[in-house]
Amino acid sequence: MYNRNVLKKNIQKLQISSLKSKNRPQFEFVQYILAQIKNAEIDKLGELTDDEVKGVLEKVKKQIDEAIEAAKKGERKDLIIKYEEQKKVLLSITE
Repeated sequence: MYNRNVLKKNIQKLQISSLKSKNRPQFEFVQYILAQIKNAEIDKLGELTDDEVKGVLEKVKKQIDEAIEAAKKGERKDLIIKYEEQKKVLLSITE
């Protein structure tokens, strides 16, 4: 059977490369993304298609955007930097 979930496999490869390069923040964020995908698969009772994975990634992007806005309002530069880095990782996945 043809596995149509190439995007999820690419995210898993990114997780492995993050672990090997000892990039802990990126590894933890990619792990979070994979957990969100797994939760969606549990809700669906099956594997997600690439389009469905993109939907999960859009939800994560929205959460990051909201977190950035909240950090800006709270003048938390450390969190702004953290969330901006997460957003870069997310954009690298979706491009």
